[in-house]
Amino acid sequence: MKYWQKARNYRKYEREDGTFVHIITVDGEDVEVSAEVYQAYSQTDRRERYQAERNESILLSLEKLAEDEMQLSYLTDKHIESAEDTAIRSLLKSQLAEALTLLSEEEQSLIQAIYFEGVSFRALSGQSGIPVMTLHDRIRKIIVKMTKRMQ
Repeated sequence: MKYWQKARNYRKYEREDGTFVHIITVDGEDVEVSAEVYQAYSQTDRRERYQAERNESILLSLEKLAEDEMQLSYLTDKHIESAEDTAIRSLLKSQLAEALTLLSEEEQSLIQAIYFEGVSFRALSGQSGIPVMTLHDRIRKIIVKMTKRMQ
């Protein structure tokens, strides 16, 4: 028997003739109720236990956020990026743009299709006639090439 079943104040017993007796304990006294009342009461009790378990699992604390190294601003609708993050992002964007210009036209079109237009490898393979695995290899080599140029 589960821990919550021992503490509940309602029970269902089967009589010898096969019928059921539905009991709810009210102010220390057992009261026999109809099956409908018993069902409504037990459903309400289960719903309350579910809500309590759910609330426990989503409870947040500042200590837990600090432990997870999460900034409080991530929980708000508007996350404000730090000045350092903005500067780094800007620098990386400019390096990426410069590295893209150093690629051949074919390499640029592959990167454009896959990463900026969101075309899948399978769809690009169908459009260009290049096998999917060949596309994967080419993209990997292009990324390695760009990474070296960005350093």
